Amino acid sequence: MEKMLTVLVAQYRPDPQALRRTLASLAMQATRDFAVVLADDGSPQPFFEESKAWLAGQGIHDVQAVAMVQNGGTVRNILNALQAVNTRWVLTLSPGDYLYDADTLPWWLEQLRADAPRVAFGRQAYYTPGPDPTPAPGETPFDRTPYDPARYDARTIKRNLLLYDDGISGCGMVYERDLLKGALEMMAGRVRLAEDFAVRLFAVQGVPITRYDRLTSWYEYGAGVSTNETARQRMAAEWQAMVELLQERYPSDPTVRLARAYFFNDRRKNRLVRGLVGRLIVPQNAPFKKAQRAWQPPVNGNAEKLRAIYAAAARP
Repeated sequence: MEKMLTVLVAQYRPDPQALRRTLASLAMQATRDFAVVLADDGSPQPFFEESKAWLAGQGIHDVQAVAMVQNGGTVRNILNALQAVNTRWVLTLSPGDYLYDADTLPWWLEQLRADAPRVAFGRQAYYTPGPDPTPAPGETPFDRTPYDPARYDARTIKRNLLLYDDGISGCGMVYERDLLKGALEMMAGRVRLAEDFAVRLFAVQGVPITRYDRLTSWYEYGAGVSTNETARQRMAAEWQAMVELLQERYPSDPTVRLARAYFFNDRRKNRLVRGLVGRLIVPQNAPFKKAQRAWQPPVNGNAEKLRAIYAAAARP
């Protein structure tokens, strides 16, 4: 039977132990009905041969490796790797992020057969790494209600993603391969690191975004481009590039225009006027913003499942 899903591991200068744990979370799956693509972004040592040999020893043989000659950023790395994806759907991970448990991929395959989502996300379990890895507070998005399949609200989703900074983590997301490819082709050359901004493009395009309430991934908190404090400034520049791209492509979309005005309104205006523009578009005393600021993210995930991944990675 033809495979439906590819797990794409996008890496740059990967930590060998974190990479092995990510591969271990694949090897632990209760199915082998998936493909793997290892995508490297110009690292001096991509560990391709080691990774492929270890996966083969775990019974995973449908593995391809695709390397960028020079570092080009996450968007170009994943776009380049999609040429090796032959399945309808692709699930994206990075070294240090893991499939949640042994039944994650069997569960995803059931959802793909039943629902055929164009883009979908589950719940994440955040964790802090170390000799004794520990689940940590964290989850995206804050407001999951508009994604409820029974009461799907595309307008609110677009508002939350573009104006209220209520994004969805790209860790463990599942996309139709061709849908993701088209988005990254549009973003390449403008957005470098934030491939998950593709979801915000989908919201503007009216592509349904499917929510599931199962835990599907472990997300390493504190080391990535979106959680490392030093990298936040880079991500702000990424968001500006994405907003400008959306403005060019969809100039008549009112939410896109508001996002441009809110985040990057005309710097020629004085600070008072700029501040007034921002406050009028997204009032900070609005119930949503108050709740968002006061929210204490849950601690998701069973620590024993996380430790099992570490243990599996330590085996030869």
